[in-house]
Amino acid sequence: MFGSFSRSFALVQQSWSVLRKDREILIFPVLSGLISLGVAASFVVPVILMALNQPHPAPGGRGHSGFQWDAIYYAYLFGFYLVSYFVTIFFNVGVMKCAAIRMDGGDPTIADGFKGAFAHAGSILMWSLVSATVGVVLRMIERRAGLVGNIVASLVGIAWSLLTYFAVPVIIFENTDAMAAIRRSGELFKKTWGEAVVGESGMALFFGLLFLAGLVPLVGVGILASQGTAAIPLVAIVAAVVLVYWIALAVVSAALQGIFHVALYRYAATGQVPDEFSEDLVAGNWRPKTGGFFSR
Repeated sequence: MFGSFSRSFALVQQSWSVLRKDREILIFPVLSGLISLGVAASFVVPVILMALNQPHPAPGGRGHSGFQWDAIYYAYLFGFYLVSYFVTIFFNVGVMKCAAIRMDGGDPTIADGFKGAFAHAGSILMWSLVSATVGVVLRMIERRAGLVGNIVASLVGIAWSLLTYFAVPVIIFENTDAMAAIRRSGELFKKTWGEAVVGESGMALFFGLLFLAGLVPLVGVGILASQGTAAIPLVAIVAAVVLVYWIALAVVSAALQGIFHVALYRYAATGQVPDEFSEDLVAGNWRPKTGGFFSR
């Protein structure tokens, strides 16, 4: 446990060494979060208003077949997935482009990130279409097969995430199409599956613990409030501070993960670890044993 946490902390430190040189990179996850919230609201609010204004016919009810409602539902879900994926990937590409320039010895600007993202907007859209299609198919499996469907969809979803782990870096750094990116991503992941899985899970562990730390003051002030020793304004202030803390964590985490993603892609594609990262940390300690399912 402590060994995993220390490696995770070291990985965050080394990713931060890149970010601190170009803190403007943080604008990309901030914009991604804000626009994603707007996208979610634009899809959810109309559904709520429609449900309030037309409470009776239920899906499959009079005048509409179950098939028609399913078609509408999946089409709407596909649209939501498509826009959400595009927004998230677009701004993540901005982070990756800036990180790549820094690792090449340059001094990236926000404009460089946006320029790189817009240059690959078509490829990002195509990958978003693929991702949205997979997402809808998994949702269909979940809805139609009950508990078994949930298990199958979860396993397939994990496998898909691993298979396409390097797809976005491949698309933007190797200028490939979506199908070629899947094949290439699979090849790179097979070579570095240990580093990818442990690296990502390590960062998730680190930021997960920091997220849980935010619960401590909330629980504490909640206990005081229940005993009548804390005023409601104090509870509101603590809650607001913790919310800002969680948002800041999410923004920094997204940026650091994008930076690490680029570093690991470069290691997978070239065998070279960027100067900002320790080779022992990225490769040596997490190198998978040969002879296994993902053997080299």
